[in-house]
Amino acid sequence: MNRGQIGVILSFVIAFGLVTATATTSGQDKPRKTFLSPLKEGQTVVVKEVAGRYEITLIKDVRLAHTVKEVGADYVVFEDALGVTETRVPIYSIKAIIKGKVPKEE
Repeated sequence: MNRGQIGVILSFVIAFGLVTATATTSGQDKPRKTFLSPLKEGQTVVVKEVAGRYEITLIKDVRLAHTVKEVGADYVVFEDALGVTETRVPIYSIKAIIKGKVPKEE
Protein backbone atom coordinates (compact mmCIF):
# COMPACT_ATOMS: atom_id res chain seq x y z
CA MET A 1 0.00 0.00 0.00
CA ASN A 2 1.22 3.44 -0.72
CA ARG A 3 0.88 6.48 1.49
CA GLY A 4 -2.10 7.84 -0.44
CA GLN A 5 -4.17 4.70 0.14
CA ILE A 6 -3.23 4.60 3.83
CA GLY A 7 -4.27 8.26 4.18
CA VAL A 8 -7.66 7.59 2.55
CA ILE A 9 -8.30 4.55 4.74
CA LEU A 10 -7.23 6.40 7.88
CA SER A 11 -9.50 9.36 7.00
CA PHE A 12 -12.41 6.99 6.44
CA VAL A 13 -11.86 5.25 9.80
CA ILE A 14 -11.67 8.58 11.68
CA ALA A 15 -14.78 9.97 9.93
CA PHE A 16 -16.72 6.77 10.63
CA GLY A 17 -15.70 6.88 14.30
CA LEU A 18 -16.85 10.49 14.67
CA VAL A 19 -20.22 9.79 13.03
CA THR A 20 -20.75 6.70 15.20
CA ALA A 21 -19.82 8.53 18.43
CA THR A 22 -22.15 11.44 17.61
CA ALA A 23 -25.06 9.13 16.74
CA THR A 24 -24.83 7.16 19.99
CA THR A 25 -24.61 10.16 22.33
CA SER A 26 -27.19 12.51 20.82
CA GLY A 27 -30.25 10.57 22.09
CA GLN A 28 -29.12 10.45 25.72
CA ASP A 29 -30.33 13.87 26.89
CA LYS A 30 -32.87 12.38 29.33
CA PRO A 31 -31.58 10.64 32.47
CA ARG A 32 -32.16 6.91 32.42
CA LYS A 33 -34.83 5.61 34.79
CA THR A 34 -33.56 3.16 37.39
CA PHE A 35 -35.16 1.06 40.11
CA LEU A 36 -34.64 3.91 42.61
CA SER A 37 -35.96 6.66 40.27
CA PRO A 38 -39.31 7.07 42.10
CA LEU A 39 -37.45 8.09 45.28
CA LYS A 40 -36.48 11.76 45.71
CA GLU A 41 -34.59 13.48 48.51
CA GLY A 42 -36.95 15.06 51.04
CA GLN A 43 -39.84 12.75 50.12
CA THR A 44 -41.69 11.01 52.96
CA VAL A 45 -42.16 7.26 52.77
CA VAL A 46 -43.03 4.21 54.85
CA VAL A 47 -40.16 1.75 55.26
CA LYS A 48 -41.30 -1.74 56.23
CA GLU A 49 -39.00 -4.72 56.80
CA VAL A 50 -40.44 -8.01 55.54
CA ALA A 51 -38.35 -11.19 55.95
CA GLY A 52 -35.05 -9.32 55.79
CA ARG A 53 -36.04 -7.22 52.75
CA TYR A 54 -37.52 -3.73 52.67
CA GLU A 55 -40.76 -2.51 51.13
CA ILE A 56 -40.83 1.23 50.54
CA THR A 57 -44.25 2.84 50.16
CA LEU A 58 -44.74 6.37 48.92
CA ILE A 59 -47.97 8.31 48.64
CA LYS A 60 -47.93 11.73 46.97
CA ASP A 61 -48.89 14.68 49.21
CA VAL A 62 -49.20 12.54 52.37
CA ARG A 63 -46.79 12.93 55.33
CA LEU A 64 -45.39 9.49 56.20
CA ALA A 65 -43.04 8.00 58.83
CA HIS A 66 -39.60 8.31 57.17
CA THR A 67 -37.86 10.90 55.02
CA VAL A 68 -35.55 10.07 52.10
CA LYS A 69 -32.24 11.75 52.95
CA GLU A 70 -30.08 10.48 50.07
CA VAL A 71 -30.51 8.37 46.94
CA GLY A 72 -27.30 6.83 45.63
CA ALA A 73 -26.72 4.58 42.65
CA ASP A 74 -27.05 1.45 44.79
CA TYR A 75 -28.44 2.56 48.17
CA VAL A 76 -31.00 4.83 49.89
CA VAL A 77 -30.70 6.64 53.23
CA PHE A 78 -33.85 7.16 55.32
CA GLU A 79 -34.35 9.26 58.46
CA ASP A 80 -37.09 8.49 60.96
CA ALA A 81 -39.86 11.03 61.71
CA LEU A 82 -38.15 12.26 64.89
CA GLY A 83 -34.81 12.73 63.14
CA VAL A 84 -33.11 10.38 65.60
CA THR A 85 -31.93 7.55 63.33
CA GLU A 86 -30.72 7.21 59.77
CA THR A 87 -30.93 3.89 57.98
CA ARG A 88 -28.84 3.11 54.89
CA VAL A 89 -30.46 0.39 52.78
CA PRO A 90 -28.52 -1.23 49.92
CA ILE A 91 -30.47 -1.77 46.70
CA TYR A 92 -30.22 -5.56 46.95
CA SER A 93 -32.17 -5.41 50.24
CA ILE A 94 -35.14 -3.60 48.70
CA LYS A 95 -38.01 -5.93 47.84
CA ALA A 96 -40.34 -3.35 46.30
CA ILE A 97 -41.10 0.34 45.87
CA ILE A 98 -44.86 0.78 46.14
CA LYS A 99 -46.54 3.93 44.82
CA GLY A 100 -49.92 4.55 46.46
CA LYS A 101 -52.69 6.98 45.58
CA VAL A 102 -55.19 8.76 47.77
CA PRO A 103 -58.67 8.38 46.27
CA LYS A 104 -60.15 11.63 44.99
CA GLU A 105 -63.18 12.86 46.85
CA GLU A 106 -66.23 13.33 44.68
